[in-house]
Amino acid sequence: MKRSPSRHAFTLIEMITVIAIIAILSGLVLSIAGLVQNKGTRAKAEGEVNALRAACESYKTDNGGYPQDIPISDTGPSVTNDLDPRLHANPSSSGTPSYAASSLFIYKQLSGDENLNGKIDGTEIGRKYATDFFRPSRFDSTFASAVRNNPSTSTKISHVVDPFGFPFGYSTAGLKAEQDYRTQLETNASATRPATLKGYNPTFDLWSTAGAKSGSDSDKAKWIKNW
Repeated sequence: MKRSPSRHAFTLIEMITVIAIIAILSGLVLSIAGLVQNKGTRAKAEGEVNALRAACESYKTDNGGYPQDIPISDTGPSVTNDLDPRLHANPSSSGTPSYAASSLFIYKQLSGDENLNGKIDGTEIGRKYATDFFRPSRFDSTFASAVRNNPSTSTKISHVVDPFGFPFGYSTAGLKAEQDYRTQLETNASATRPATLKGYNPTFDLWSTAGAKSGSDSDKAKWIKNW
């Protein structure tokens, strides 16, 4: 009796089926890995926003107010009063007002590092707010890279970044609006609050855009914020 000939190779249909299954499984794995990574990054950003928020509260306890860039004249430019999360949504924008400038301001206020070299020198008064928070990995990539290559670098910090690589947003637009309203009440008991709202809190707004660069409602819903 003759035996059936052995099959020593896959048919074309079998090869295509196997390749398709592998492609589908690979896509699922990559998709899940991306979701897990994004969730981890968001969790890290939430922790960092909370740490900075707590540092600002400690600053207020010691100094009687939240960190605020107060201009020389009441109408002068202010990196924290002018940045408004209601209006300015792109953290990578190089225009004015600037996320980078506001994150740099809050860093100087909470750390005391006036010359922006990433450490407290003998002529500077170190501030004990978020002491463990500020480290090279949380500064802009240019400074972080310079420190890795040369710890004694003369490169200066330009801004503080969130886990997504963009500057944190810090605004006192709502605080300034509240201050202006209270000033009006001192001379006019019937003064009313402005119809146009600024900021989201009458204290300070602190947020990470979580990588989003537009001001659409869907993108703003993804922000990690203190309001």
